[in-house]
Amino acid sequence: MGSGFVKALQSVVPSIAAGSSWAQRDIGPTLRRFFGAYFNGDVWAVYRRYKNIDVDNSGWISYEELGEILFLPEFNLLFIFDAFSQQNALIDGRELLVMVCLFSSAKLSEKCGVFMTLFDSSHSGTCTAAEVANFATLSLQVLGRCTGACVRLKDIAAVMQEELSDVLPQYREAANRLGVEATFKEERIFGQDEIDEICSTFRHLYEELPIGQQPPANCVAPPAPDWQRAAMAGAASEMSPTKRPLNRTLTEGELTHMAMLGGSEEDGGRMQAAEALKEKSRARQQELQEKEMAKAAIKPAKGWMIVHGADFVIVSKELARFRHLFVKCVAQALEVPSGILTVIDITPGSVVVEFLVHPSARAGDNRNATQLLIALADQLINSTSTLRRGHFGAYAASAELLVGETRRTAVHPLSITDGIICCDQSVQCCSPQAILDEVLARLEVEQRRAEAAEEKYKQAVIELRRRDESVKSLTKLLDLAKQQEEEKQEEERDSEIKEFDKQLQHLEELAKLRALDIKEELRDREVMEFKQEIHALEEQRPAAAR
Repeated sequence: MGSGFVKALQSVVPSIAAGSSWAQRDIGPTLRRFFGAYFNGDVWAVYRRYKNIDVDNSGWISYEELGEILFLPEFNLLFIFDAFSQQNALIDGRELLVMVCLFSSAKLSEKCGVFMTLFDSSHSGTCTAAEVANFATLSLQVLGRCTGACVRLKDIAAVMQEELSDVLPQYREAANRLGVEATFKEERIFGQDEIDEICSTFRHLYEELPIGQQPPANCVAPPAPDWQRAAMAGAASEMSPTKRPLNRTLTEGELTHMAMLGGSEEDGGRMQAAEALKEKSRARQQELQEKEMAKAAIKPAKGWMIVHGADFVIVSKELARFRHLFVKCVAQALEVPSGILTVIDITPGSVVVEFLVHPSARAGDNRNATQLLIALADQLINSTSTLRRGHFGAYAASAELLVGETRRTAVHPLSITDGIICCDQSVQCCSPQAILDEVLARLEVEQRRAEAAEEKYKQAVIELRRRDESVKSLTKLLDLAKQQEEEKQEEERDSEIKEFDKQLQHLEELAKLRALDIKEELRDREVMEFKQEIHALEEQRPAAAR
């Protein structure tokens, strides 16, 4: 996940050399010897045995249940119980399964697949970042029991919140759109491909640990996958012939006969008992049929996409990127979560992608795996489809989709619903009826597509009319607002002109008053000058008289 998670892993297991805590405590080497011979199938067998034991989903197992889950000698079971039991009473079931998976020799991606199953609360094949932090923390805590190191969930969660945006662009986009906290706790964007991309950041360190290397030579051999079934069969064979259980379903005639033998002496009582048993038998058969239908509804389908226009040599250089591109683009085209797609293998011959499709069963999507493959075939045929116009379009343009358990028996998706074409790929099917049926099937697909397009066209016309009406109403409102604005501006302009006239009149009056003041000053000045002249003449007159 980045340098922070690598540092956390190094702090838990700093060294495996002689004298280190790993070697001195001897828990890690012993567990590796117990489960080093276990591979992916053995880990899943342990998981199935645990689910059969923990029927009440308590999440805790006792020492007696531990012996039923792990087929190990008693002293080995005591060692595990002493190392992982809490208060010497019970073991956390998920911690036990994580321990078995972690110390097995399964691939890192396979181990992460088991962890995702254990912590995926939605059972959709995808996890939130918080769930990834939970199983990463539990894995480090299991390793910490081997070295004595302490690991806290909040520390690992903080490291992941800081580094996931740098590793996964889609997580960064979701965080920018929804916020860091909501994306970390609620967004399910971590499928197998995203987990593999995260694992690539610390794979070099994982491969240096004993759990990432070849198993030791003295490993304990795992039990056969059906050891529990064999033990039950052996116990059943020891029963006496008279007590051996009947291993078949009773017919209605046998049930009626038993009811009549065990009923009351009156015919009415016997017939009522017989009818009751018949009704129970029919209800049981209907329940079995419903269970079979439910299993068929969730059964995955295997597909083979053959990309004729691609070179495997070039694709193999960036195989992880090609796998991620395939899963993301196909999931986007089918409008399903990427977790329902599992790429099994990518092999040459141009480029052959072997994958599994699981039903989505989310947000009202009732399509089964077969219908999803048919929808994918439609995407490949249509040049304007989401798949052909997306990032995978360069490969999809020359791709061919087949459906089947093997390449030899694989057929075109349009023929799997009614079994029209069921021959080998190397044998040409020349039956006119088969060809006609396939053409009719294609025609039906195209007719459905045309009907869907016509319905979309009608909806588009209705939407266009509604928008035209909205545009007209908005145009009227805009014109009215513009008219009101012009009237308002005109009123403001008139009021400004009136105010200007008032100010002009006031200035004219002031000018008149000022002119009058000037005239009075001039008159006063002339009067003063006249008085001064008279005074001067009066002074001159006495002097002349003398």
